[in-house]
Amino acid sequence: MVHDDQKLALDTQRLEVYLTNLQAEVEAKVRRVHRFRQQMQDLDAAPSGKRDTDNRKRSARALIDQVEQMLATNLIVRDLLHDLRGAAEAVLADLSKG
Repeated sequence: MVHDDQKLALDTQRLEVYLTNLQAEVEAKVRRVHRFRQQMQDLDAAPSGKRDTDNRKRSARALIDQVEQMLATNLIVRDLLHDLRGAAEAVLADLSKG
């Protein structure tokens, strides 16, 4: 019984760690989306003209790079969700034994 309680406690702690990591990743993603939106608005508000076209192209390329980074972050969030599900399943298995 003590061993089962210890395993449950460890699995619950693991669940908490995964949840904390997931929250940090999601919050970082939200901050990145806000920055993206601001840069997009800045790009749209930039004055038009021949000289500004190069700057606007650079800005558009920077936005594309940010999207690529967000896609990579999405893979991290997906992996964390799989880990979180595994930890929750372990807690359920611990509780089912008791």
